[in-house]
Amino acid sequence: MEQEHITPEERQPVYGKRVYLYFAVLTVAIVMVFAVKSVWQRHVPVKQVSIEGIRVISKDEIVRLMKLPPNVPMYELDLSAVQRNILTNSFVDRVVIQRDAPSTFRVTVKERIPSAILLAGDMFYIASDGTVLPYVASSETYDIPVISGVDSLNGVKTGQKLYNADVQEALDIIEVSKLTSENLSHSISEIHLRKGHDLVLYSFEAGVPIIFGKGDAVKKIVKLDAFWQKFIQNNETKDIQYIDIRFDDQVIVSRKS
Repeated sequence: MEQEHITPEERQPVYGKRVYLYFAVLTVAIVMVFAVKSVWQRHVPVKQVSIEGIRVISKDEIVRLMKLPPNVPMYELDLSAVQRNILTNSFVDRVVIQRDAPSTFRVTVKERIPSAILLAGDMFYIASDGTVLPYVASSETYDIPVISGVDSLNGVKTGQKLYNADVQEALDIIEVSKLTSENLSHSISEIHLRKGHDLVLYSFEAGVPIIFGKGDAVKKIVKLDAFWQKFIQNNETKDIQYIDIRFDDQVIVSRKS
């Protein structure tokens, strides 16, 4: 009996072409859904602003700085412009803004933390990088020293960065003391600048002056910390006139006669 010859093309299921057709229709439908969603999202206004990382600046202040027009569509806003608006506050070091569909802005702020109180005519905060910050009341409390003796600096304004050598050295002393000893860091109440001459530290222990000199902040702070723990921390300091740590491998203590 003669067998009928069937080619490979003839063996394909008759519904093969339908599968391709269904797939094409499904692809078009998905593309249309995303297109409609994209158009819809571009017209959804901002309804919520979520802010993270703030301790000094209030949420209301961040929202005010963003300058969002009422009922503005979220995807029509220029995020770079909003970011620049927020950065005008000198407490803001960095800010990241993200869109969270359908209608939320997520704002993550990294604030500058005051390292000291700067007395320069008026009272300011100053960050470790030398940025002058406004002295504002906040729920955040700071156990930080005062930097005094900078009255010769004219026109100090919030937001500017001070490049004064004495101020920067005082900030370096504060940062080194934090890394070296928490107790010593909390004991420094004031750093007095003397127009390019030796810096003088004052302690909370009866206001004992510590002649610090200039330079070698790490070496001097380590030496002062060792001396402080051994001789000062648990002893009476009222009869101490001053402490001098300018010299290598020794601490000079002058006592009242």
